[in-house]
Amino acid sequence: MFFLLLKKSFFDAWDNLGALIIGNLSIFLVAIGGFWPILKILELGSPAGLIILVFLVPLLFLVAGTVSALMSQIADYHRVTWSDIPDTFRKTWKASLLITLVTVGFFSMSIFGMTYYTSMKSMLGLAASALLFWISVGVYFTLIWFFPVRNRLTGDFRRSLKKSALIMFDNLALTIYLCFIMVPVQMLLWPLTAFGAFGPAGIQLYMNSALRLLIFKYDWLEENPDAKRKDVPWYELLIDEKERVGKRTLKGMIFPWKE
Repeated sequence: MFFLLLKKSFFDAWDNLGALIIGNLSIFLVAIGGFWPILKILELGSPAGLIILVFLVPLLFLVAGTVSALMSQIADYHRVTWSDIPDTFRKTWKASLLITLVTVGFFSMSIFGMTYYTSMKSMLGLAASALLFWISVGVYFTLIWFFPVRNRLTGDFRRSLKKSALIMFDNLALTIYLCFIMVPVQMLLWPLTAFGAFGPAGIQLYMNSALRLLIFKYDWLEENPDAKRKDVPWYELLIDEKERVGKRTLKGMIFPWKE
């Protein structure tokens, strides 16, 4: 599954490079349009920077939620067009705002809590700070699955959060790889492509593709309730997916009309 996921994500990104660039630039423009004046205002000690932040962070999540839903369609081998954006936004904006509240609320309290416990300068405070840190890591692991889960699985906001946590725990090795390797690598490569390829849109495409492939496992386990997870026949389950992804050469990707 791992190598198929890499291959599929790369081919999907290449075939839909325009959509990827638009999604990345949308997120980049919102971020750069707000964070630069915030830094300047905060240097002067003005609370106006916080006011800008109140509007900027939800806007970032709204854009990211819409981009993720579009990347989910691409992961399902659908072409996205400009006309898909308004309808996609209408379907995602509520969940995007709710996850903004959860994310900002939790991590704000987490940072405050770790600062407070660390300032106690005692073993108890250090232990409490360490515990809060690992809880924050677990929440980060869960939240990274939220948009793909919301895009693909049914349920309200609370169920989507619950399913995100369950998928995270059930696929912990994959989640650790995504959070600590794939996400940093994509973000490091993002500026090298003038903020067009890789980046947030590439991460969401990868996450949505990962969940698409994991669904094959869960469908099989549902049909075989007595089976163990180590018995999942990945090769058989992904045969059709491998055929859809196919094989390509560098020449064929750059000059497809020559093959």
